[in-house]
Amino acid sequence: MPDVGPLSRSGPDEIILSPASPGDLCSSLEHRRARRLAQVIVTLGQMGTADQHRAALWLEAWGRSYTLCSPCWDATRQVAQARRPGLVITDTTRTLAR
Repeated sequence: MPDVGPLSRSGPDEIILSPASPGDLCSSLEHRRARRLAQVIVTLGQMGTADQHRAALWLEAWGRSYTLCSPCWDATRQVAQARRPGLVITDTTRTLAR
C-alpha cells in the first residue's frame, strides 16, 4: 500500500481521502482483476467501539488504507454515512494535487 504520509492517522468516525498514485489499482478483487485504476486512497478511522460490534463498521479495517475506484468509494461512503451519523470525511485529494 502506498505511503499516504502523516495525514493517514484518522480519528474516530473519520475517513481520510488521499490521492491515489498513478497505476494504483482498486482494492476490490473484481476490479483488481479487471485492472481498474484507483482514484483515491481511503484510510478508515475507528468506526464505533469494538465492544459494541453490532453498531461498529469494519473493525478489521480500522487504521488501514485501501485504494478505491470511484464507484467503490461511493459505495463505502454511502454505507459509512448511513451507519455513522457523526462521520467526518477529510478530503486531502484537492489540497495535495497542484
